[in-house]
Amino acid sequence: MKKVLLTAAAVLSLTFVNAQDLKSKKGEAYLPVAGDWAVSFNADGIFEYAGNAFNGNTNNSAPSVDFVTNNAFVGKKFITDKMAYRVVANLGFGSSNVTAPNALNTANTETKRSGFDLTAGLGKEWRKGSTRLQGFYGADALINVSSRSEEITTTTSTGTFVSSEENKSGLGLGLGVQGFLGAEYFIFPKFAIGAQYTYRVGFDVQGKSESTFKNGTAAAVTTEGGKSSNFGFGNVGITSINLTLHF
Repeated sequence: MKKVLLTAAAVLSLTFVNAQDLKSKKGEAYLPVAGDWAVSFNADGIFEYAGNAFNGNTNNSAPSVDFVTNNAFVGKKFITDKMAYRVVANLGFGSSNVTAPNALNTANTETKRSGFDLTAGLGKEWRKGSTRLQGFYGADALINVSSRSEEITTTTSTGTFVSSEENKSGLGLGLGVQGFLGAEYFIFPKFAIGAQYTYRVGFDVQGKSESTFKNGTAAAVTTEGGKSSNFGFGNVGITSINLTLHF
């Protein structure tokens, strides 16, 4: 019985020491400390690439998670060992141009699409835990701006104009606060992989949409759509797998 108690005490003592002095064999600290900076980004693409590399199948998907404010960049500044300020940012712009003939090859349809998305925010994060497994929670105040447009033009096979249609979504604006809760494990010093869940409360406004039609030589006709607004809970509730680097 005495040996069992001594063994248990030794194990507990070792666990306590490891919890208080988490360093690698080279003496590098695993956990972030006051003054550290950190960068967190989505890891889905890495998991997908790794799966494809191992079996040669390009159809592998990452684990079934998306991202906090899709593909947003998160930067952190640790004020204490257990608290950090956060900056959330994402700027996206995309466009495409596709031209295709119809089934009888008597006309061509050109479709142009473009889109713009901006997410920016500030937040605060608190951490719990004294081992390499760390829990974290907090909140971000966010603003989202977006717009979409599409233009479809039809011409004959010789290039003569037939008709066109242009659709604009109007400017979308969102203001909100998102809470987050998650955990991460430091697999290397200052290098962690984790998962989090976010839940948003916010107000969103969508500006007037606009559609313009033109047929042949007739004058173009423009029609405006209505505005919309809504207040909601959880519109951007997303789980994600993230990699975080501290330095």
